[in-house]
Amino acid sequence: LSTKGILIIDVITGFFLGLSTLVFIGAVFFYLIKTAIVSGKKAGVAVASGIIIGDILYVVLLLFGFSEVFENEVFVTWFAFFGGTLLVMIGIRYLIKKHDISEATSVSKSSLWIHFTKGFVLNFINPFVAAVWVGFLAINEAQFSSSASVITSLSISLVVIFLTDLLKVFYAEKLRRLLRPSALQKTFNTLGIIMILFGIRLLYEFF
Repeated sequence: LSTKGILIIDVITGFFLGLSTLVFIGAVFFYLIKTAIVSGKKAGVAVASGIIIGDILYVVLLLFGFSEVFENEVFVTWFAFFGGTLLVMIGIRYLIKKHDISEATSVSKSSLWIHFTKGFVLNFINPFVAAVWVGFLAINEAQFSSSASVITSLSISLVVIFLTDLLKVFYAEKLRRLLRPSALQKTFNTLGIIMILFGIRLLYEFF
């Protein structure tokens, strides 16, 4: 194949791998949607930015040979413990907190950094996310003999994931205009239960 043909294959592989993450509906997805609905578009973008930075960090670490670390049983167990505990705590907070949709009009820069940090932490401490990137790396390394092709494909996957997260934020922010306060509270009570279930699942999976 020509250089151009190889590049096209790199891009197509990365695109479809990135798109495949849409089927992985986890705790980070619900936190992203919740933030966009309650706190608006800017806060949602901050969460999406934190998520993608976590993904980028995983990719960089894997490219530098940390695959065995992410597959280490002790490492995964502690990651699962912290991740599961955090999700249960967030879920409980969702259940007991009164959510005010007017928060969206007064998001400060410090709040945006908090949303960014939460997006990063929720994504990065999830061992399932690490497993996904280990799998993506394995797929690329099996298909491509060139490290440049592997990096190109993974980079395209990252771009696709970030863009799809931005689309989720856009549509969730549109949805908040249609929700009444009572419906909003019920929605986040449901999200709280989902978060707790994800946390329990994470703890159960590895203990």
